[in-house]
Amino acid sequence: MKVAYYPGCSLHGLAKEYGISVEVVCKHLGINLKEIEDWNCCGATAAHSLNHELTISLSARNLAIARDMKMDKVLAPCAGCFSRLKGASYELRNNKTLAAEVAEIIQSAAPVEPEVKNLLQLIMEEPGLLDKIQSRVVKPLRGLKLAAYYGCLLTRPKEIVQFDDPELPVSMDMILKALGADTVTWAHKAECCGGGYAASDTDIVLDLSGQVLESAHRAGADAIVVACPMCGVNLDTRQEAAAALKGKKYDMPIIYLTQLMGIALGYSPGQLGMKRHLISPFPLLQSKGLA
Repeated sequence: MKVAYYPGCSLHGLAKEYGISVEVVCKHLGINLKEIEDWNCCGATAAHSLNHELTISLSARNLAIARDMKMDKVLAPCAGCFSRLKGASYELRNNKTLAAEVAEIIQSAAPVEPEVKNLLQLIMEEPGLLDKIQSRVVKPLRGLKLAAYYGCLLTRPKEIVQFDDPELPVSMDMILKALGADTVTWAHKAECCGGGYAASDTDIVLDLSGQVLESAHRAGADAIVVACPMCGVNLDTRQEAAAALKGKKYDMPIIYLTQLMGIALGYSPGQLGMKRHLISPFPLLQSKGLA
């Protein structure tokens, strides 16, 4: 299966470990990622609040390149990038006036294809892929109690994403269970971590991230699993400060879904970029015989 790959800025930089693990896992599963040639930043998270036509055009240019690569799917593992690309595709299909304006800006026909998918959607909607993943597990994640954290963008807005339940999603839980792990029932699986305010208002970030961490802790989770670099970085780098506000210490590893997939498929934590985490996942993985 060939898929156009949009890594966005984070997977080549701040969340490089996510990008590494995405590429390792996809190669193992026979998903041939073709990085979009000369891609540009999608504008997340600030551009859409400044100039609507510009932010749609940023995503449209990437989609037009993928279309010209003759690809029918774009994988955007970053939730922010996914939201911007998916939202742009939706608007271009449903707003002819905007599509004409964007076509003039990017000097190309406004793209209505290819289809944009996040990682969870690709796994769940590609026929047989989840079964294939389960059949290739060589190191089951037995003994791990995980909080599957979707954040606010992977399943929202419902009318645009049209995948999973926006309030009570289950797709990541199903993938983790296929890997042999247990998932906890908790209240904040689809709540915001405050990522959009990472630079402008850290008090909001510490409050919202602290709520997510506390909820996972109360549910008895060993770790929080993410599929969004902003969520991952927020919960990892700000965990100590968020916990201090509550007078607690969580030591809660924040692990990308693809890193756990890689472990279950037989790769070492080092091959999946796990040394880059501030809250080290190694003690937890070693205690379960997974590292």
